[in-house]
Amino acid sequence: MYDEEELDIRGAVTFKPAVEVLPKTKRTEEIQKKRIDELKRKKEEAERERKEREKAEAERRQREQQAKKQQQQAEQRRKEAERKRREEEEMRKKMEGGLDQLLDALTKNASAPHITVCGIELSSVRLRLLTQAMGDNTSCMSLDLNRKGLNDEDGLSLAGMLEKNVNLQKLECEGNNLGVKAAEAIGLALVKNTSLRSLNLESNNLTASGNDQKGIIELANALRENRSLRVLMLSKNGITAQAGEYFVKAIEGNEMLTVVDLTGNDPSLSVEQLRRIDAAVRRNRFRQSAIRRAERRERFALYNEEFKCRQHYMQVEAGRLEIEAHEERRLNRMQARFEKWAEEVKETGEDELLKYDELMDEAELRAEANKNKGKKKKGR
Repeated sequence: MYDEEELDIRGAVTFKPAVEVLPKTKRTEEIQKKRIDELKRKKEEAERERKEREKAEAERRQREQQAKKQQQQAEQRRKEAERKRREEEEMRKKMEGGLDQLLDALTKNASAPHITVCGIELSSVRLRLLTQAMGDNTSCMSLDLNRKGLNDEDGLSLAGMLEKNVNLQKLECEGNNLGVKAAEAIGLALVKNTSLRSLNLESNNLTASGNDQKGIIELANALRENRSLRVLMLSKNGITAQAGEYFVKAIEGNEMLTVVDLTGNDPSLSVEQLRRIDAAVRRNRFRQSAIRRAERRERFALYNEEFKCRQHYMQVEAGRLEIEAHEERRLNRMQARFEKWAEEVKETGEDELLKYDELMDEAELRAEANKNKGKKKKGR
């Protein structure tokens, strides 16, 4: 098939290249073989270039389609974000009562540490406002959203809040209608969250009635990296043996979880899987108890050391005060002696001055008496 060159087709006319006929000798066979090899190489190279061009063209079309799809998704997200923003602005204008006060307290970081929205109606827009206020909040430690009719879209808002918040330790979402997307988003948020210690997702629809385990699997995979969560409640969510195996492997590699509830799920979740999860949780509980006991012993030892140090400092201070008191008494005695000596010197000086005055007076009297005697002798 490589003994001829390609046909030259020009419109409706086909030109067949001239064929060189040579006698069949060893040299002509070698020439013919080289020619066939060269034609084969050219055809293979042409085929390779054609495939590369087709591949490049397919990749270009795929990139264009991907870019167009991303542009459409970005535009859709922008419109969705704009719609949500308008809804939130309208809701904020209409809002009054308990939720308005709660949002104001959360924004100012002046809320109570444990918050429940019992008695407050929560629509999707209201929940978004609540999660936005919780994003940068540092005063709330526990949030109760049990049985508030939250749906799959609301779960995305909760996940976004968990990614930003650094102080919330307990989140209660029992008895809602969070779905597969919510489970996936919460799982991804738990990878980044470092503060949440208790998460309750009981009696939700995280598996779409057992038909889609993707969200639960993502939630299980998050436990491989999360090191803050201690309590996880997932009962009555239709979790099957497929997702249960992911939970077994994740919890066996997690050293922090001390309470995990998977009761009331799909019957395919085997007893062996539950036993392995329970064994891992018991191991973690025992480890945490040992750590707490070691911390208590260490605190007690530190307290004893501190007490001994304080006792030593008190003894040193008492000795210093005693030395200072002794020195002060010595200085006081020296001061008293000095004052007494000064008084004695003063008294002695005064006595000597009096004696000096008396001697001077006597000397004047003698001089006056001698003078009078001299006058009397001259008169005689």
